[in-house]
Amino acid sequence: MKPVTEPRLSFLRSATVVAVGMAVMNVAAYGFTLLGTHRLVPEQFGAITALLGLLLIGNVASLGLQATGARRLATSADDGSLADAMLRAGRRTAVGLTVVCLLATPLLMWLLHIDSVVAVVLLAPTLAGLTLMGSQLGVLQGSQRWGELAVVYTSVGLGRLVLGGGALLVHPSLDAAMIGLALGAAVPAVLGSVFLRGAGGSSSAQVKDVLRETAHGTHTLLAFFAIANADVLLARGLFDGQHSGYYAAGVIVAKACLFLPQFVIVIVFPSLAGSPGDTAKLRRAVLAVAGLGVCTVLGTLLLPGLVVAVIGGADKYAPLGPFTWLFAIAGSAYAVLQMVVYAAIAQQEKRAALLIWAGLVLLALTATLTHPAGLTGVKTLVALTSACALLLSAVLAAGLHRQSATPQASPEPLVLLPEAGFGEAAGDGVGEDEQRKADD
Repeated sequence: MKPVTEPRLSFLRSATVVAVGMAVMNVAAYGFTLLGTHRLVPEQFGAITALLGLLLIGNVASLGLQATGARRLATSADDGSLADAMLRAGRRTAVGLTVVCLLATPLLMWLLHIDSVVAVVLLAPTLAGLTLMGSQLGVLQGSQRWGELAVVYTSVGLGRLVLGGGALLVHPSLDAAMIGLALGAAVPAVLGSVFLRGAGGSSSAQVKDVLRETAHGTHTLLAFFAIANADVLLARGLFDGQHSGYYAAGVIVAKACLFLPQFVIVIVFPSLAGSPGDTAKLRRAVLAVAGLGVCTVLGTLLLPGLVVAVIGGADKYAPLGPFTWLFAIAGSAYAVLQMVVYAAIAQQEKRAALLIWAGLVLLALTATLTHPAGLTGVKTLVALTSACALLLSAVLAAGLHRQSATPQASPEPLVLLPEAGFGEAAGDGVGEDEQRKADD
């Protein structure tokens, strides 16, 4: 057995620190969602879930900025100008998204059947704070400032739970929840600004390069996050307030099943990026994700009453009990799709985003044309989302298998960025091995 080297130990320690910070973030954010199910009536909870879905889709800009920053700073010596270019790009992106959100307020109110202007307007500052944070996370990650990175991640979840949850405890309403979320999103941005004070000296050309790379790198992620959250928006538009609330509560189960296998992506992504033609690794990863999904489905089948009690209480969501397992299947199906999407990113597959957008259009058309009323409609929509995710996974994986038959150059090691779970620099493990092979 080879001895564990000091660089490897250092990497493992750093990864552990970041993983713990992100685990706290996920648990705290999940706690806010559970608090919402207990403090809000189903109609209001359906509305807040739809707004959270929009935030998750809009947050892809933050993930794109983080990927760009981490990649650039990890591969270049920085005198402060590159970090400053990232922060300036983050500010420009945040301003642009704020303007878009404000202009889209009337349209969003109409599409989502939300009467509160305040709640929808508050999407803008909330998304702006998350976008600023993304550029800061990229600088911290690329500079390998793991402790500060973990602190910022932790503050994301705690800000949402303490300020958003506190607002719900004081006044259980949609407006109060969004006020708390907006304040909570400012916490990590403020912390990041403190950690990165002093950066400067960037040029306009550097900022433009960052924005160009960010726009290109986020396309596939945007497509995935859009389709992964489309069912909540469809439920809000197709069902009445009560049944969209039921669907929103069921989505808690689906999201838990989606986030559970994040650690699998963290472990296998570096090797997928370093050897994009190795379909055996992809198969093993997909089987691992699917295996965890089977466990969650069995759990919801065996303990439906407990699941309903956790997500919102039997007094409000008892009708969900007999089919919570359907939501577990949907979340697990999207977890498999996420694994294949990251494999496509590792293989630099350019058509992945277009295929996912096509799947989204197909899902929306099918759901709109076939949705029945009541609980039958809820079950039909969640079944459609599962089928769509599995079909896309099969098509994307088949495309990757075909490409693996042709020789291709190994891509530059990538940085793995999660939807809302774990993340670390994938290149740390890959670059060392590849360099060793080159030396041999």
